[in-house]
Amino acid sequence: MARVEGSTELWVDHLLNDSKIDLDYQSSHIKSIDDALHTASKKLNGKSGYPEYVGVVKDYLLMIEDKADISNHVYTDHDVITTDDPMVVPKYALNGALHYARHILERTSYKKCFAFGVSGNEKLHKITPMFINERGDYDVLPDVESFISFNA
Repeated sequence: MARVEGSTELWVDHLLNDSKIDLDYQSSHIKSIDDALHTASKKLNGKSGYPEYVGVVKDYLLMIEDKADISNHVYTDHDVITTDDPMVVPKYALNGALHYARHILERTSYKKCFAFGVSGNEKLHKITPMFINERGDYDVLPDVESFISFNA
């Protein structure tokens, strides 16, 4: 499965390069973000966890969680994105993205985040951005085809 997601990650990396956005891959060179990720496991067990891509553009935290299969894009319960179930959060792109965003916002001085759930591949995909504020409230934004609207 990681091999398949690897091709999704290469495609996402290409989209980021085209949009002139430089994010760290499964790590962060920013100490406060890196420290927060040491307890950010999507299994909710307090161990380390890393989104596919994370970084800062201007004063916005940006993060991307991707899944190879479009059927693993998002799981909702009564139209709410689930972030408190260790069986759900690791499996779905948007759920993982929201989990990481909230975790980092709670533990750093960053106040606002654009988090993206990306699923599929170059031909068949969904790229869904969310805006998350410092309280962890989120708004799901319309799907996009690139990250160009989120660069500096």
